[in-house]
Amino acid sequence: MLLKFLTIVMTTVTTKAMAKVAAVATGLAMATSMLSLAPIAHAASLTSAQVQSILSLLTSFGADSATIANVQASLTGGTPSTTTTTTTTGGSCSFSRSLTIGSTGADVTCLQQALIGGGFSIPAGATGYFGTQTRTAVASWQSSKNIAPAVGYFGPISRAAFNLGGGSTTTTTTGPGAGTGNGLKVSLSPTSPNGTVLVADQAIGNLGDFVFANPTSAPITVTGLSFKRIGVSNDATLANVYLYNGAMRLTDSAGVSSSAFSFGASNGIFTVPAGMTYTVSVRSDILTGTSGQQIGVQLVSVTSSGTLDSSVSFPINGGLQTISAATLADVVFNSQTLPTANTSLSPANDILVWQNTVAVSTNPVKLSTIRLTNLGSIDSANVINLRLYVDGTMVGSAVGAMNADRSVTFDLSANPVLLSTQSHIIKVLANITGGSNRTLQLSVQRSSDAMFVDNQLGQPVTLNTTNNTTAFSAATSATELKRTSTLGF
Repeated sequence: MLLKFLTIVMTTVTTKAMAKVAAVATGLAMATSMLSLAPIAHAASLTSAQVQSILSLLTSFGADSATIANVQASLTGGTPSTTTTTTTTGGSCSFSRSLTIGSTGADVTCLQQALIGGGFSIPAGATGYFGTQTRTAVASWQSSKNIAPAVGYFGPISRAAFNLGGGSTTTTTTGPGAGTGNGLKVSLSPTSPNGTVLVADQAIGNLGDFVFANPTSAPITVTGLSFKRIGVSNDATLANVYLYNGAMRLTDSAGVSSSAFSFGASNGIFTVPAGMTYTVSVRSDILTGTSGQQIGVQLVSVTSSGTLDSSVSFPINGGLQTISAATLADVVFNSQTLPTANTSLSPANDILVWQNTVAVSTNPVKLSTIRLTNLGSIDSANVINLRLYVDGTMVGSAVGAMNADRSVTFDLSANPVLLSTQSHIIKVLANITGGSNRTLQLSVQRSSDAMFVDNQLGQPVTLNTTNNTTAFSAATSATELKRTSTLGF
């Protein structure tokens, strides 16, 4: 039965040249041999070493991380990820008002979902903000329904006629389930790096990925994590250590002392939902002049709002990565960040809230993520529909609003933007809906807030700032003051 399962899994791996067919067959035979060492009746009876051997085999054949995670879940008693798509036919939205440029709310989101489900493109997605893309989609729908004038104003006539026949589409994706257990389970992720090559003087190199699985019926909040540096290396080699969840930085930097470093937050570093998993990556800047060292991390303790599963055993060792010497790309932020000070900013759409000219040299880079934090006093709810542009072209999806911590992260990791060796203008536009007498000031506060990956060497680079070539200085816009408005903002 497991052989059949693995055969199905292998079909999801990208098809290689026909010359590799024999290798695949050999691999499956190896997998069968491994499985024969454990009772075939239940995958969970495999030893940890056997599971890791199977996962390594799949990795060698080019399986993606989602496939590997699903295989691991199936072989260890967990639940593979599933995606459920539900399409509602007919108009499923309720409109009590007309909608036009600048409108926001749940009714706008519903309209956008229905338009997209009906085949009318809105590149930014269902953001809840009625912008020019939504107006174009509404106009196209109006033309298809012979509603005149087809100008994109969603008024009484359009509201009465609204029925896209394929109303809204809701997609729910569930990650690999947590399986069974009596508490929080912790393990090394099958995608954790092992034997990779880092580069001296690089930024936020990945040292290890750890999976936290919650098989209980209540969320579990992790409040503390302690690690140790392993390998033939020095404490100073890890210049700044951070925790990430995908593109999202979870913590400020930690220092290493006597091989140890830790992270703690009484209100929680992260929360693992009931029945779900959460993956945390340990990333660090790598000190210059450390070529030849081997570096890795081990997780030595976890504190949380729940108990640990009885199966958890510390330490949990990550793999060792070798540090090499190479010339990385240079990414230099200009010392001046726009906009300049504005003491009469009024609520409006498409306001420039952050801009910097970034110079790339030595090698091209790929912009993978960038995070900005609001240092001003304006409420996050009054800064909406944030959009990232590179050289005048919008990249990635619009972000509806800032996070609770007053930050916004543009995650381009699924489709990074290639930046050639020249200067590039990177900017953020947003709609300001209110905030009388409040201030707005966005900042890329530290090098780890932006991931530019060297396109030749495949590693993130350390950022610099004009006139400060040894360290990155925060790229912060001037303070914009929201004036008192007579319009009720």
